[in-house]
Amino acid sequence: MKSSSLNPIIVKELRERFRSKKTVWTLALFLLIMGGIPLGFLIVNPIKAGSLGQNKDLFVISAALHYAMICFVAPALTAGAVSGERERQTLNILLTTQLSPRTIIWSKLFTSLAFTSLLVIASMPLYSIVMLYGSVSPEQLLTLALFFGVNIMFLGSLGLFCSTWIKRTAVSTIIAYGIAFFFVVVTGLLFLFLGEILIQLTPDRSLQQEVWGRPELQYLAGINPVIVLFAILGESVLPTIRFDFTPWLFFSCFYLVLSILLVLWSAYLLRPIRRKWWSWKK
Repeated sequence: MKSSSLNPIIVKELRERFRSKKTVWTLALFLLIMGGIPLGFLIVNPIKAGSLGQNKDLFVISAALHYAMICFVAPALTAGAVSGERERQTLNILLTTQLSPRTIIWSKLFTSLAFTSLLVIASMPLYSIVMLYGSVSPEQLLTLALFFGVNIMFLGSLGLFCSTWIKRTAVSTIIAYGIAFFFVVVTGLLFLFLGEILIQLTPDRSLQQEVWGRPELQYLAGINPVIVLFAILGESVLPTIRFDFTPWLFFSCFYLVLSILLVLWSAYLLRPIRRKWWSWKK
């Protein structure tokens, strides 16, 4: 099994996931939702849809809906990857194979994210409807695709970590959504609240707008997916932020490193016998 060129977990998981009817219906429903809104917009008012402002609004709505669907699907696909094996009492058998815990974790993550990546790739051609009327560059669409890929990687790693950490799938799914809610919503609220507090502490009104350009607020805004998404789309959220760095690049580096740490931590928790840190010094 170890010397095989194909990982048996990847082969098994991909066959079970992509050959089921649930996969077909999920993909069809996802594309129906993603394509129904812009098509309905074009059918109801085709003249306004061709204008520059309305076309940009359609692009923003499609991207926001796309990201919301990723936040909903990605954690759910990985939150039961390991805990499901434990509930079916097959995890101990899996650990007795020659596959290392790190290989098992990476295999579970790959198979779980493969379906989410399929959803994203299958729905990206829908943006051609928006590009047909201009106002959206190919570079902007490519950056948006990379942004979606980083979010899929992070949310999948987060769900996999919760699945390894928590024994029950239902509890791990709830915790995964809770942590994802913190990064998506709470970081944005912290940015707004901290900015308003700093404005109140600044007596000079001419310097109040410069508060939003402080480094700590920029870094906090750079890890918030919603703020970074609007920066990629060329839209400004209140308040307007002038970054001293490229927000999507900082966002990608931060969450890719965090994803790798979550995967390595999951592999450590999966080990049947874990060595303590003080034993490494002996």
